[in-house]
Order: sequence, then C-alpha cells, then structure tokens
Amino acid sequence: MDDLRYIKQELTKIKNNEDSFLGIDGGKIDSKIWICGVEFGSLLKEMEDYYSNEKTVMHEEKEGFKIPYRINAGQFENSKYDLFLSEFVINLFNKENIKRNDYLKNYLYNSNSDIFKLNLYPLAKINTDWDKTIDDIFKITKEEYYGYIFNNRKRLFNKLIIKFMPKVIICSITKGTEDIFTNAFFNQNEWLSFKMEIVNCKIEDRGKSKTFKISVYKKNDLSLIMIPFFGMGNGNLNSHDDVIFMAKYLKENYLKKILN
Repeated sequence: MDDLRYIKQELTKIKNNEDSFLGIDGGKIDSKIWICGVEFGSLLKEMEDYYSNEKTVMHEEKEGFKIPYRINAGQFENSKYDLFLSEFVINLFNKENIKRNDYLKNYLYNSNSDIFKLNLYPLAKINTDWDKTIDDIFKITKEEYYGYIFNNRKRLFNKLIIKFMPKVIICSITKGTEDIFTNAFFNQNEWLSFKMEIVNCKIEDRGKSKTFKISVYKKNDLSLIMIPFFGMGNGNLNSHDDVIFMAKYLKENYLKKILN
C-alpha cells in the first residue's frame, strides 16, 4: 500500500527510536492538562489522508520538537469520540457558551486548544483488537508493536513530560488497559501515590444511576487520572450526560487548583 507513505515514514522513525508524533492528535502542548487515548480511531487510509493534508494538520517547532496541531477537523468533524471529548473539555474549562460541534472543528486539537491530546499507540485501528494487516503492510508482528515500538513511544512521552511539564494527564481507558497507561508514563520500580474511587452518576430524567471508576496515580507534580473511555460500551462514558458529569466531578474534586 504505497498510499501510506507518511505513516510508513513516521513508523520507521519510531522503529529507529527517533521522535515521531504519529497517531498523536496534538493541540496546545503548553497546557497543564493533557488527554491520552488508546489509539487513533480510523482506517489507516483515513489516517494517512488526515496527516498528509497540510490544509488540516500542521506542525510548530517548539523546544526542538515538531508539535502537531490542526486547523480544522477534516473528515473527522463528526467523530463521536471527539464530540464526547469536546463536551468534556468545554465543561472542564467553563466554556459552555461554545457548541460542541464548533469546539471540535475550531479548538479541540488546534493551536489555541485548552488541552494536548496523545494516544498510546501510533497506528490507526477501528477497534483495540490486533489488526493482522499491520503484519503484512509494515512488516512488524503484534509482539514487536506492543513491545519495542511501544517502549520507544514511551521514551518520547518521557521527554515531552520533562520538557513541557503537564500537571495532569487524563487517560480515557478501555477495559484492561489501566496498567498499560500507567506503564506508558511512569517507570518501573517507582513509588507512586494511588487513589481509587467509585462515583455514582445520577441523571434524574434517565431514571437510574451509573457507577464509574476513577483511578489516580501520582509522582511528584504529575498525576495520571484514569477515567472510562469516551464511547459506547458497558462502563464507558457513553452519553453526553455521562461526559458532562465526569468533567464537572473532576473539576470539583481533582482539578480545582489547576483550573483556577
């Protein structure tokens, strides 16, 4: 698939332990709050078109890094994940005067965003299962992708954290990935502070309540806050009511000093 030239070029950089923001949406890297998802949710061809379109994605030289940001949402202006995340950020930063569709198109991953957006893994997939076509297209195995390529990715995260010093990374996790997120941002054999909380989300007009798990890992000035994934599925933040509740709960109970 020669039409995946950009992705192949960037993945080669990661293989060689060079810096690459492949699969990272970007935004305002100076923000004290970063968001991290699992991976870029799309087909590979859609990802290639997105990153190689200079009318959508651009880069800014900052502290020796080429930081990605976008001018518009391109073909992803109706992304359900991004709409949920837009709702989340709007309520986190008290910007309810902006409609979520407008925020997604004009702010979410733009240079004037309120956040910086990462993903654990560099390649786009439509779900978190292993895509066997990756073996054929990129000549890497599942073990290599989740092994040394992920380790090289972690080195980039570590350099970015040291250079730009976020206070909080909010991780949008899927089932069974909490340890992977922790491993991505903290080193082994480190002492971490830990807190786990089960919160009850009551929406009166829904007629029932949900419970959500929040986990917090902290070392020095950096906190990882694990919250459920923005999307469909049991236990996830799968409605705008859920997303708004979580944003307001974090703002009041975990982020008040940072946001004030």
